[in-house]
Amino acid sequence: MEKFFNSLPKPVLAILVILVALAFFMLNDPPHTICDVQAGNLKESLRGKLFPATVNKNKIPPLIGQAQEICQQGNSAGSCFEYFSILRKAARDIKNLSSDCRSELVGIPEIRKALREGVVLMAKMSWGSHPPEPGMARFGWLSDSELGLFCLIKDIYTQSLGEEAWGEFRLSIFKELPGAFLPNKPGGSNIDGEAPKAILSMTEKDMWSRSIFSVRCENYR
Repeated sequence: MEKFFNSLPKPVLAILVILVALAFFMLNDPPHTICDVQAGNLKESLRGKLFPATVNKNKIPPLIGQAQEICQQGNSAGSCFEYFSILRKAARDIKNLSSDCRSELVGIPEIRKALREGVVLMAKMSWGSHPPEPGMARFGWLSDSELGLFCLIKDIYTQSLGEEAWGEFRLSIFKELPGAFLPNKPGGSNIDGEAPKAILSMTEKDMWSRSIFSVRCENYR
């Protein structure tokens, strides 16, 4: 091999060295696409909120975990303010980036997890402990601000993953929502002390009409 390289003309050897170096750098640090750049910008914008931050070489967990816990426990506009603010910033940041990169951005594990858990929490809080009536009661305490956030996340989700994926996601949430209590024990609870799942006694269409999923999102764009 050494004799082979020694036999090569110096210009050819120089070109060969350059090609090998370029191949090495491309394999170890491939060229960044526009979506790679936007993903990096998104992570930086949400550092400390959805992604960990580093302070004095110490890794600080993102705020969303604690904010989500406070929201779940308080179940009110005040207790959920910070949590929804983080979700709103994430959704708006994604909305403002290139639509061609949206599916890739939503595919980032931390982003997708946050958006999905936000929808699940809003759906469960608006539904409550039993099926609400189809009117405004189906939104519970959620105001226009929260409904607008729900619609923003829905738009991003459907534009990124498609209507079919959104429908499957919605059905998975429906399977978790409680139905009416059965009068088998004093106090109106059933034998297990929990309401059966609503989907066992209600059609998907009826559940849709009583859930946040039936909000008219055209009013919030």
